Amino acid sequence: MIAPPRAAWPSRAVARSTRAMVASPHPLATAAGVDVLRRGGNAVDAAIAANAVLTVVYPASCGIGGDAFWIVHDPKTGATHAYNGSGRTPRAASLERLPGGTVPQRGALTVTVPGAVRSWEDVLRAHGSRGLDDLLAEAERVAREGFAVTDVVAAYARTNEALLRDDAEATRIYLTSGPPRPGDILRNPDLADTLAAIRRGGSDAFYTGRTAERIVATLRARGNLMTLDDLAGHRTQAATPLRIPWRGGALLAHPPNSQAACMLLAMGMLEHDAHADEPLWNHLAIEAMKRAIAIRDATFADPDIAPSGIDAELTAERLRALRAEIDPERAQPKVSREDHGDTIALCAVDEDGGAVSLIESLYMNFGSGIVAEGTGVVLHNRGAYFSTEPGHPNVYAGGKRPMHTLSPAMYLRDERPEIVFGSMGGDGQPQILVQFLHHLVERGLNVQQALDMPRWIYGRASIPERPDVSGSEALIVESRMSEEIVAGLERRGHRVALLGPYENAMGHAHGIAIDRDRGTLAGGADPRADSLALGL
Repeated sequence: MIAPPRAAWPSRAVARSTRAMVASPHPLATAAGVDVLRRGGNAVDAAIAANAVLTVVYPASCGIGGDAFWIVHDPKTGATHAYNGSGRTPRAASLERLPGGTVPQRGALTVTVPGAVRSWEDVLRAHGSRGLDDLLAEAERVAREGFAVTDVVAAYARTNEALLRDDAEATRIYLTSGPPRPGDILRNPDLADTLAAIRRGGSDAFYTGRTAERIVATLRARGNLMTLDDLAGHRTQAATPLRIPWRGGALLAHPPNSQAACMLLAMGMLEHDAHADEPLWNHLAIEAMKRAIAIRDATFADPDIAPSGIDAELTAERLRALRAEIDPERAQPKVSREDHGDTIALCAVDEDGGAVSLIESLYMNFGSGIVAEGTGVVLHNRGAYFSTEPGHPNVYAGGKRPMHTLSPAMYLRDERPEIVFGSMGGDGQPQILVQFLHHLVERGLNVQQALDMPRWIYGRASIPERPDVSGSEALIVESRMSEEIVAGLERRGHRVALLGPYENAMGHAHGIAIDRDRGTLAGGADPRADSLALGL
């Protein structure tokens, strides 16, 4: 390990505690999770309570009309599990029935079955200790009574005003007097009623009955072939996390259809590069991510339909071969599709050693732009990530899950969690996680400093802050990045575009580091959102 980079004081104090902790992008969500922990709940209980509040207070980024991916460590069994809460296209859907053979970016045709609510119940049944009635109470209260709009949420609403105005229900909820301003109170009584129904009837109250009927009616009126059977038949899929040995422990990620394996691919390629100076390391990391993204784009899809072969890609031999392809002095040309995603990430650790990394999302800001009539539920647009190339593993088809950007992660030592972490940011998620791990583990910064450090993201071209940036070859870099690193990247052929110092477009990540020797937790929250890490 070489000397750590110069780092300013962290943007806020590191959250420290001896018992339990939650980190999320909004204080109300973190507080809801910590309250559950204080009342004796475990990490899964806390994660659900926090996620439920986020579906109210961060409506552009997540919602019960979206999907969720989990990594859960259960201290009772000592096992770590992955849970896939993503939904499928309607069974009657097909590429041939898409107008013009293309998947739009927004609208009803992009809506797949929302998987988040069922995943709450399924993961709770396997590892939780409370019921949905208890855990969703705070989210229902906040939706009914209202919350103070933050600058981040106001900016999302302002940026997406045209999309919201195209839907009468969205306009009624989010644009009553124009886009909400920071400090305005935003209420969603329809969503409160939907959450109340789930509290009483469990996830079936979402996937069957009145709510399901309204979702189906809203979508079918706009050309989506969703049926009540499509909703009622949805279930969460349990899986085994992917892993690679790393720095004396095991680095874990959710398997495809999640893209989280891109982090494993990149960190595996970079295993012997921790000693590199910062300009070189950043170049190597970008090039490693390009190769990981190329593998993802070629092979990742619904694992029930098209196995990705990712296990073969994660062997030591294959990772060394991929690393050997990287030119230390020259950037590789464009390899990825353009990305537009948005999401939330949260982490929870309890006093018994349970841990959760949970990513939940509508995909793009406000998802499809459609609110199911009378429910307050914004429906996601995950179907926009399907390919329309016949024969491609991720090609659009009926009853199929798309490739997903959601990338929960965890680091274990001696099979117990040591770092619980995740990030929003579309295609940027594994890129952000690679940089976070580098700063935290290989450069020795604390968890908050590691989150604060300036970032780059490759291939995220749709950024309102920089409308002049186009094409997925752009490397977006925060302006705080050192001149030495930026110069080194440009000299090697990277097309660098600078953003402001702390940009929401660069993702908001969260992390909890567990120090078992001293019996303490250290939590970090991303300054690019309204984030808060808080412990008991």
